[in-house]
Amino acid sequence: MDIRTIIHANKTAKQISNVEVAVAPKQMGPSPHLHDDLDELMYVLEGTATVMIGEKIYEVEAGGWNFRPRRIVHSFWNASDRPLRFIDCFFNQNFEDYLEELFHRIIPDMIKNNLTPAAPAIANRIAVLDKKFGVTWFHDQRQAIIDRYKLRS
Repeated sequence: MDIRTIIHANKTAKQISNVEVAVAPKQMGPSPHLHDDLDELMYVLEGTATVMIGEKIYEVEAGGWNFRPRRIVHSFWNASDRPLRFIDCFFNQNFEDYLEELFHRIIPDMIKNNLTPAAPAIANRIAVLDKKFGVTWFHDQRQAIIDRYKLRS
């Protein structure tokens, strides 16, 4: 899974920003989580996104939209055998900065140093980022999704 920022919030007075997300076939996305103050709007460009919002599961095909509101536990993954690409739009928060820090700095450092997310240096960086952007994780829900949809983590 990877991201590419298209519009930075600093170019729109934090009104909107967005990223393009690529998810490999049979790949789990993020662990279920919620945002204190961020709504997300997904537009699927290619493939099919499986999206969990609360207790409901949605299949969003290319050309389809999905809204993930703040304060509701959600996640997404690619349960198909085809690549998934989508645009995620963020409103009133520079969440692309969170994603850029995680995907382009923390995870590469973790891989380079052969660490896991539980390593104190990595876990601390993620905790600081989560607090700054109001993200709460529910990692204990991840494995059930992986098992049910036969995904790679």
